[in-house]
Amino acid sequence: MKRISISAAVCLLAGCSEGPSESEARDALARFYEQQAARRPTFDPLNVGKCQAAEGSPGYACAAQGQAAFNPGGRVQRELLTGTFVFDRVGGRWTIVGMR
Repeated sequence: MKRISISAAVCLLAGCSEGPSESEARDALARFYEQQAARRPTFDPLNVGKCQAAEGSPGYACAAQGQAAFNPGGRVQRELLTGTFVFDRVGGRWTIVGMR
């Protein structure tokens, strides 16, 4: 038990990072935008930066940058995506639980 606690403390101090993979982040972002805009976007490109344990809340804060493309009625609409999103596991999959 002490070994686990020490490992966790060292990981926190050293800035160990875990969190969603790029494909998991892409899926979570698509679901997030679908809930907000009632349309599921595609991303091209999408770069997910290094994730850090979120301070003061559960999950991991990950910087994301790219372009979201929506296709309402056969016409492609593109929006710039830049921000830091907080991802956490909800119901067994990564979900966006906040933004910074």
